Amino acid sequence: MLLVPRNLADDIAAECFDYGSCGVHTEDAGAQVRLNVYFEAPAGELQTLNAGLIQGLSAAGLWPDGAQVLPGDVELERDWNEAWKEFYRPVWATENIVVHPPWLPVMVEAGQMAIAIDPAMAFGTGGHESTQLALQAIEHAGCSGRRCLDIGTGSGVLSIALVRLGAQHVTAVDIDPVVIDNAKRNFQVNLGAEAARTRLLTGSIDCIRGDSFDVIVANIESYLVRPLLPAIAAALRPGGVALFSGLLESESERFTEWLAEAGLLVGKTWSKNNWLSCSSQAYC
Repeated sequence: MLLVPRNLADDIAAECFDYGSCGVHTEDAGAQVRLNVYFEAPAGELQTLNAGLIQGLSAAGLWPDGAQVLPGDVELERDWNEAWKEFYRPVWATENIVVHPPWLPVMVEAGQMAIAIDPAMAFGTGGHESTQLALQAIEHAGCSGRRCLDIGTGSGVLSIALVRLGAQHVTAVDIDPVVIDNAKRNFQVNLGAEAARTRLLTGSIDCIRGDSFDVIVANIESYLVRPLLPAIAAALRPGGVALFSGLLESESERFTEWLAEAGLLVGKTWSKNNWLSCSSQAYC
């Protein structure tokens, strides 16, 4: 466990994932934040992992005076796929979209949307700011009647929202075949016959080479999306829009430069709790 300044918590959490963490859970601790950082490793390796993580944070300038390492626990292997469910509750990701577990249905009013997601450990339950901001960007994108691409679909929540908002067709890709199977189930639960307007593929943007889209959504971390930017720009139809989320506000200037290198211009931005999403279009 790490006790860190609140203003650095998101940057430190992102660095933990880069170092190989399989999960980070945050808890308020007064003026600071407690980060429970998880690694899949034998108990005997935890001390080495811990030392390496702190060394990496220090090298990145993310280990200020006052940050602390707190004693951690070793968790025995268990069925985490079931254990986490007791904490999963409906989340109003935007004013009009609520994401909820299938076992806790939610009543919505006209103009609102309820999406039932059983993620089976895939990302996208609506609880994280990056998913909320991505859904907010999708609401503003005007996707009705348009061909869309969802890169890194995870649970499929963004693709479901695109279809429900009127997209003509949605292609969803993810590098994890298990995630694709899970997204397929979520599509069937939420879309019924409208699932025929979707296509699920294992891979990244390279597996749709030659196709083009009006709306492209990528809710993935900046270091993962950067090498994909040229291909995203090439797959964007004239007048199309690319939506990016999973970004930290501190990365805004650097990410704008990456977009410019790929021939993309930042449009509208949305932010929440140090997280950022943005729309972009090709230079005219």
